[in-house]
Amino acid sequence: MNELTVFYLQGAPFEHTRLQALTHGLSDTFRSFCNETFPSDDPIDWPPLRIVPVATPEQLQRGLFSDETVEGMLTDDGKTCILFLLDDVFVDPEQPARRLPLHALNLEGMPLTQWLYTYFPPIPKVVLTSSGAERVRVPSRRWVLKPREVFTEIQAHLPRVRHLFRALWEPRFWHALRHYVMDEAGTSWHTPGHNAGHAFSRSLFLQGFRHEYGAMTFRADLSVSVHSLGDLSTPESRTPLADAQRLTSEIFGSAQSCYITNGSTTSNKAMLMTLLRPGETVLLDRNCHKSVHHAVVMAGAIPNYLPARFNAHLGVWAPVAMDDLRRAIAAHYSEHAKPRMLVLTTCTYEGILYPVWEIARLCERHGILFYADEAWAPYLSFHPYYTAVAANGRRVRYNAIHETSSAHFAVQSTHKTLAAFSQSSMIHVSLRFKQLFESESAEWRWLLTRFAINGRGSYEKFSHDLHEVLRYWHSTSPHYPMMATLDCAGVQMRLEGLKLIEERLRWVKTFKARVARDCGLPEEACFAGLREVVGAADAPAYEREGFLHDPLKIMLSFKTSEACRRFKNLLRAAKIQWEKSTPVTLLFLVTMGTVEDHFEYLYRAIMLMKEAIGRPERDAFDSSVADAVNGQATVLPRDAALCDGELIELDRTEGRVSSQLLVPYPPGIPVFLPGLTITRPMIEIVRAVADAEGADAVHGLFVRGKKYYVEVIRRDEEDKIQWLKERPADILFPKE
Repeated sequence: MNELTVFYLQGAPFEHTRLQALTHGLSDTFRSFCNETFPSDDPIDWPPLRIVPVATPEQLQRGLFSDETVEGMLTDDGKTCILFLLDDVFVDPEQPARRLPLHALNLEGMPLTQWLYTYFPPIPKVVLTSSGAERVRVPSRRWVLKPREVFTEIQAHLPRVRHLFRALWEPRFWHALRHYVMDEAGTSWHTPGHNAGHAFSRSLFLQGFRHEYGAMTFRADLSVSVHSLGDLSTPESRTPLADAQRLTSEIFGSAQSCYITNGSTTSNKAMLMTLLRPGETVLLDRNCHKSVHHAVVMAGAIPNYLPARFNAHLGVWAPVAMDDLRRAIAAHYSEHAKPRMLVLTTCTYEGILYPVWEIARLCERHGILFYADEAWAPYLSFHPYYTAVAANGRRVRYNAIHETSSAHFAVQSTHKTLAAFSQSSMIHVSLRFKQLFESESAEWRWLLTRFAINGRGSYEKFSHDLHEVLRYWHSTSPHYPMMATLDCAGVQMRLEGLKLIEERLRWVKTFKARVARDCGLPEEACFAGLREVVGAADAPAYEREGFLHDPLKIMLSFKTSEACRRFKNLLRAAKIQWEKSTPVTLLFLVTMGTVEDHFEYLYRAIMLMKEAIGRPERDAFDSSVADAVNGQATVLPRDAALCDGELIELDRTEGRVSSQLLVPYPPGIPVFLPGLTITRPMIEIVRAVADAEGADAVHGLFVRGKKYYVEVIRRDEEDKIQWLKERPADILFPKE
């Protein structure tokens, strides 16, 4: 283990012997804690912790941030920081006889406590309090107040320090699961049927299967019959599973966090069904995940699709422009047609991050809930690179859930980029949403009425309803190892997130510069970023609004589709698998499991075909793709999806109403949706992809022989469904 750092902002300098005693005491306790909590074959170096004493906020800033021109990059000490110690009183530099409380210190024009919370939200902060001093004012979460003697006389208080470390960094569920498996489990007469792996170890044929997976995988695969560990169906109980979700909530900065073992697909469905009622309008990006479209059907909601922006040159979808968002959010709606929710994907598949702080502000002004699908970027809160300066000069963050500028909800596919098993996901409910229940604004009356107890809006009622809907979706036999990885993934990011992200940001920067140099091209010609995705003409507007491209999404571009196809064959031969492709781009995800050697392997492959790299010479798609996906539903999606329908040949569907989803890859957006009237451009996209890539490339397409079929509403059903054109036009096409 590399040496970890603890920054100590001191009101008065420690003498050397006391600082040494503090270092040894913290190191001994931390090593003991790690040996018990994170058993490993590799011994932990001693001392694992190093104290970095600083006397002023400015020294703290210099100790954390490097002098590089890239804002947000850290020093070696900064990237290994796991804890801040801060004295509660300081000498006033202007009046030495006067003492200043910690909350009176400022840095970069903001209180130091806010500065730390903005740049390093998940890192724990411990304030050493003095008897008789003014009580220091700090944020309520992620801050701990401890009497000064706990650290000045640390040898006498080691049990308290050990308890503190467990409270900050112990994966509750994994610790309890491991303890049960290793120390308590005996003869099993409950599910699952493999019975701790005996079904494999006693098998003549499958012994190797158990060996390859590892014994612990099977022994930890338990069931809800082990009541002591907890159950997703009873989240209010005091169990290790419930405690783990509470710790995850603290780490991610939410009012509450829920573990999901069916992926963000289930998270989206459960959340929209909790928050929306039949006939209510939801604003959503046309390019959102198909599970959101499924959720709209299930909730009986009316979708108002935001204008889709398709980059035909690269074959990718650009984010919704801020002008379009402002227009949709602030439009004049009749009361019954007013949107209840906005759903956006941030970051997008290609890595474009929205200015969530501004969108949150707009939604709050108009009584609209802001729901962020953060599936592709659950790591944003764990590094200061993902911050920006807003138009008002305030420092803000790109992660959707944050106290100072927040969406109301975020769902994260933890498994996509953090260290969790596939299907592992989280729902985060923001503190800002919880605060809405204290609002007296008329804009939120609908919300307070919906979740009310005895006539008063109640967050507890919302939480109860959410868990009730989750019971509809959760398996009653959740995978315990999956939940353990959710528990550990958050703790790992609190302990190592700064280092893991810092390393990967630097690796990407070096890799891109190296490829561009050796290809003899500008970097932006090799790798598509914000300007390439939104287009050169629109890029200045997006940049001014605060949109950002996440460097951990690497999109390599090719001059021709043939070159891209040949490069994919080369990668297959080299056993290198990409995440997603268009005819002229390949997307590579940099995750917390990516290692530096991966970049070297990819670099060598690129050098074998470096003449193929560059800006595409022609458009990957016809520009009519955008026209095909900018229509609005003409029938309530739920009615369309639940009708009996009929299958007819794709080419004969023009003018009929679709009752199903069709998702061609590429471009990877639902082209047919329940309730949409089918147009000729929609038909042409589906046929072109099916003919070029195979029918399997269009999810939902029914094939018999060489003919393609689509399910549409039958003619005799059309008088039984709810036609949205009979509703007020401002539902679908609101006036500005």
